[in-house]
Order: sequence, then structure tokens, then C-alpha cells
Amino acid sequence: MLQHPFARFTLYLWPLLLVFALGQFIMRWTGNTEALGITWVLSLADMVVFVLTFGIAAWLSCRSLSRCLRSANPERSARRVETVMADFPWRVLKLFSIAGVSFALYLFGAVALTALAGGRDLPLSVLISLFLNFGFGAGVLAPALAVANAIVFSVNLRLHLSGHGLFQGHLDEGHSFRQFTSSTHRPWLVFMVTGLVPTLILSAYVYLSLSGDESSRHFILMQALVLLMMSVSASMILVWTISHTLKRVTQELESGLKKLAKGQFDACVPVLMDDEFGDLALGLNTAMRGLREREDLKDSLAIAAEIQQGLLPKFAPVIPFYQLLGFQQTCFSVGGDYYDYIELEDGRIWLMIADVSGKGYPAALTMANLQAMLRGLATLDWPIEEAANYLNEALCETLTGGRFVTLFMGKLQPQSHSLIWINAGHVPPLLLRSHDGVEQLAALSPPLGLVKGISYEVTRTELDEGDTLFCYTDGVTESSSHNGHERFGEARLKQWLLEHKDITDLKQLPEALLNRLNDYGRSDDDDDLTLLCVRHCEANKEQI
Repeated sequence: MLQHPFARFTLYLWPLLLVFALGQFIMRWTGNTEALGITWVLSLADMVVFVLTFGIAAWLSCRSLSRCLRSANPERSARRVETVMADFPWRVLKLFSIAGVSFALYLFGAVALTALAGGRDLPLSVLISLFLNFGFGAGVLAPALAVANAIVFSVNLRLHLSGHGLFQGHLDEGHSFRQFTSSTHRPWLVFMVTGLVPTLILSAYVYLSLSGDESSRHFILMQALVLLMMSVSASMILVWTISHTLKRVTQELESGLKKLAKGQFDACVPVLMDDEFGDLALGLNTAMRGLREREDLKDSLAIAAEIQQGLLPKFAPVIPFYQLLGFQQTCFSVGGDYYDYIELEDGRIWLMIADVSGKGYPAALTMANLQAMLRGLATLDWPIEEAANYLNEALCETLTGGRFVTLFMGKLQPQSHSLIWINAGHVPPLLLRSHDGVEQLAALSPPLGLVKGISYEVTRTELDEGDTLFCYTDGVTESSSHNGHERFGEARLKQWLLEHKDITDLKQLPEALLNRLNDYGRSDDDDDLTLLCVRHCEANKEQI
């Protein structure tokens, strides 16, 4: 961490010394110094006063920053450091303006006293030209150069401190001195300091030169030359300062964009200036944080999806004369669709397919809770109507925000080739009869979790040889078309099922259905898709 900001900041103030020395040189070269009776000793004294005056201003500007950086653990006071740095150009402007005005008054007073001590009578026009020159050089150029180089110092210091995690987030608008840091204001400020103000002063020189003797006009003309050279040199320095600063800032932004393109979302772009480029850096950091969180979320979703898949049955029970098949495809990494088959000790099978309202984590958590309750109830071998009543009461207590669960629950009885079932608000499963078309097992009760105190009733259905029970979630019938204005619908599903009634292996059904839905226009934005199929095979067919 940087411990001596004052020493480093003074190194950035060399343009002030350069412009002052240039002014002194031109005044001595044009003979105006001798005309005023200023000796080398007095010029050296002026240089010492200049260094002391602006050195004190630099020290006062860095005092609060030095306190922050000298703390035992500056990272803990990061907010304070960022605020002090944001205020730094404003403090430099105030203190160097005071120092510049003070030094200008000192120069004017020193010249007046020297002339008085030497018995020289200075015309009013000469005094005014000196006052304008000293005021412009010390009161305008010096603070402008100091602020410009304070911004360069601030950019480099921010870049250094960004390695400690600073200057990566927002600063309060009240601490941002955008009058000097805004990219739209800087050109106008340079124009005013090095163009407009010198032009007005030169106009005043022209007016002053119209009166007075030849020596006064020559003196004023040479002062105009001093003013011109100081203004040109200062404008060159300011332009270089601005271009150097923008180059450093754009390099960091370019580096951040390259890291973003490479997927290095852990990187941060330092906010080097409180201007539009700083807003762009903040935007890049926000984008990187969002992308990093999305990547982390992807990892979490992948783990959650793996856990959820572990809740589904790994293998279907092997039952004489029956095939069972379960299939699921989620539109998100996790979803609210659920299917299961639980084999009881007496050979009967609980069959369940459910759809939790909503998507993502909330639906997945409800699904996991439902799976745990169903597994527990199956071990007790409750009648499925009592199990449904229990589930409804429990979900009414736990589900919020109008969420609910649709459930088709059946008990397959292979000995009697029958199915007793309950449909609690679920899309009607389709029973493909081997000879008589398709039947619907319609919902006779509301979904679970909506109405407390209701009783669910069972229905019995006989399964003949060759019959296929096709249970599904609404992700099948609500799959969208290519134009997005029409759903696949139950009628098309029935027609597709009739077209594939001769498939002997249930494992072929999901792939065939997905191909049909994809041809129709199913997209990743459509709902989860889950299937549960049961077929009563003929006695001479291979069992799966």
C-alpha cells in the first residue's frame, strides 16, 4: 500500500515549475526584469517562495489521504479512501487557487516595492499588465495545471489501489467532482484557461498599449509575449495530460472487455475516473458480477438437478405381463414435474405423476417434499384415497402464494389386472385400448394444496391385454407451434398415440413423442415434460 502520497504527488507538479521558470526566463530575455530592477537574487527568492507556497498547498491536499493510507489496515477503511480520492481534485483546486492568488499578490508587491526602492516610476498601464500577467499565471494557470496533474496522480493511485480491492464499485454522487473529471467538461475548461482568458488579457494589453510612451508600449508588448508563451506551454501540457489520462483509462477498459470476452468473470475493471468512463467501468463490473453469479448459479443448478434426478426411480419394477416406463425432460435445470412407481410387498404398485405449479427452485423443493411424503405413505400401505387426503392437508399448510400440485395417483394390481386411481386436477391420462380407441381418466377432484377438508374418491379401471396407460404432464399438450400462437393440444396427442399403438417397446415412445413435438415447434421456453407409461402386455411378449 502507498505510504507517502505527498512525495509522489509533488513529482507530478513539475509542469508548474516549468511554466514559472519559462515565464521568468522570457521576462529576463526581453529585458522586462531589468526594467523593473529585479536582480538575480530577487528572482531566486521568487523561486523559493513559489516552491514553498505551492508545496504547502500540495501537502495540505494530501494530508487527509496520507492519514487514510497510513492506517494499520487500509482495506477496512476502503470507503474513506475512495471518498477522499474522489474529493482530491476539488481540494487541489481550492488550495492551489488560494496559493496562486497569494503568490500573485506577493509578486506584485515585490515588484512594486523594488521599483519604489529603486526610485522608478511605473506607469499605471505597466502595473495593470503586471497584475494581469501575475494573476493569470499564478491564479489561473497554476491551479489548472495542478488539477490536471492531480487527476493524473489520482488515476495512477487508483490503479495501484485497485489491487487491494478498492475503486471497483459506486461512489456517492455528492463526492464526485464531475465539473473537472467529466469528459464533456474538460475540453471547455482547457479552452477557457488557455484560449479565452489569455485572449481577453491580450485584448486588454492592446488597449493599454494605445496610451503611454514608447518604453511602456514595449514593456506591455513583452508581457504579452510572456503571456503567450506561458499559455501555449500550459495548453500543450494540459492536452498531453488529458490524452495520457484517457489512454490509461481506455487501456484498462479494453483489458476488462478482453477478459469479459474470454469469460474471465472474476476480474474487475478499476474505476479510474468519476466520469463517463468511470460509469462504463462500473457497468463492466456489474456485468461481470452478474455473469459470475450466473455461472455460480449454473453450478448450483447442475448440483440441484443431479440431486433431483436422484429422487426419481432408477429402474422400473419388473412385473409379469406389464411394462413400466418413466421419462422426464425439464426446461430448467430443476423443475416441478415428478413421477414415481413404488412396489409394495404384496406385488401391487403405486404409480404417481405430478406437476407442481411454477418452475425452478420453488417447484423443485415442493416436488422433493411431495416425493418424501409419498415414499413414507407407501411404506405404511395406506389406501391411496387416504394418502391423497393426507397430502392435501399437508400441502394446504405449507404451500403459499396460490401454488398447488396436480397429481395422478394409481395403484396397479397385476393379479386382477386392474387400476384404482385418483386424479387431483391433473391433465387426464390417456388409456389406449387395444381395440376401442382412447379413454380419458379425467380429473374428478381439485389439485392438492388448494382446498382443505375435501375427500378424494378412487375409481377402478380394468386393464385388458394390449392396453397402454399414457400419463403425462401439461408440458406435452402445451408445447408451442413454430409461430408460437397454437398449442399441441390433446387432440393431436390422441392422434399421435393411435398412430403409435403398435410400438412393442415402450422405450421408443418418448423419443418418438419428442421428435413429433420438435417438428411441431417445441422450444426450450416450453414447460417441463414428464411421461409415465404402463402397458398390459400379451402373455407371449417379452417382459421389461
